[in-house]
Amino acid sequence: MKIESIGASNIQNGINAKQVSEEKAFEEVLKKAYNDGDKERLMEACRDFEGILLGIMFKQMKKTIPESKFMPKSYAREIFEDMLDEELVNKSKGTGIGIAEILYRQLSTNLDNIYKISENDPE
Repeated sequence: MKIESIGASNIQNGINAKQVSEEKAFEEVLKKAYNDGDKERLMEACRDFEGILLGIMFKQMKKTIPESKFMPKSYAREIFEDMLDEELVNKSKGTGIGIAEILYRQLSTNLDNIYKISENDPE
């Protein structure tokens, strides 16, 4: 019986697939909130968007840090850092950095306008 090792490409593919699924889930929640006129779901979608944005920001910030021989880059370290980033994003969802609230105000105004127009529509 041959047991194949987990390669770097498998790990990276898994991380990328997770990120894509999170983005698609956000898009579905946002569409459903708009279609239903549900402001609670809209706020949830805005917080999810802020989380995705923070995750991207953390990854980009880490790319600016020079490599060190003291802590060599490894797949285990990369997985740990991704898990740490995910946990930091989850912890910040409650307070955030304010983007969710700004986005919510803009989208809820648009949502109110859509439903006002559709209520006044004689169809």
